[in-house]
Amino acid sequence: MKNFLWALKFLTVIPIDREDKIKPKDFGSVVCWFPIVGFCIGIFLSAAYLPFYFFFPPLITDALIILVFVTITGALHLDGLADTCDGVWGGWNKEKRLEIMKDSRIGSFGAIGLICLLGLKYMGFHSIGEISTINNLSFGCGVKCVSCFISPVLINKCAALLLMPVVGRWAQVWAAGLSKYARSESGTGSFIIGSTTRSHVIYASIFPVFLFLFFYGLSGLVIFAIIIIFTLIWIWYIKKKIGGMTGDTLGATNEIAELLFLLSLFIFR
Repeated sequence: MKNFLWALKFLTVIPIDREDKIKPKDFGSVVCWFPIVGFCIGIFLSAAYLPFYFFFPPLITDALIILVFVTITGALHLDGLADTCDGVWGGWNKEKRLEIMKDSRIGSFGAIGLICLLGLKYMGFHSIGEISTINNLSFGCGVKCVSCFISPVLINKCAALLLMPVVGRWAQVWAAGLSKYARSESGTGSFIIGSTTRSHVIYASIFPVFLFLFFYGLSGLVIFAIIIIFTLIWIWYIKKKIGGMTGDTLGATNEIAELLFLLSLFIFR
């Protein structure tokens, strides 16, 4: 439970262990909890989405839930995305890129990256609507019965909210386990990247695979494969630019994987 609580504290703004007494013994074991923490975030988002759905029009509802998502994570991964965009595309060599990524100020590339990602994530989530994915769900019979009383749009969007945080945090484990730390000195992501092994990557993948099969059936495996391929390409690209992963690039991995998950849903509409 210490590992789970520490992961929950690290990945959210939930006020757990304010006195900082929880100290995990093995950070590699902690990352195995990342997808489960993502599922906890997804449950919270789905619960928060319901009152918004019944009281506000769809455009405002979807914007509000994206805002809640950003708030509960403390914009941790968005900050990493902005720093990654500034460093990777603003520097001309590895040293300069890493130096830019340490700067707390946001640059033009970071601002553009945030605007594009949040805009695409909002439009992707809003456009889910009545995509036919609902007909591919493993519990399709039950869903069809429930859909007589609840809008298919609501079911689709709650399913996406449950899985989107899982995907992002699972992708972080892959990026950490299949790469090395890019900086010579320690940083925010050094203890995660340095402690995560390929065995941890496999263990952390069991829960997401189960969820994808449960919610989307065989189509979920295709979506899962798309995200794995992206993650591997992203790891290769970041290694080429800065020689490995950092805490910022792990955050960027999280955000882009979540967006890719939303876009992948339209393959089966």
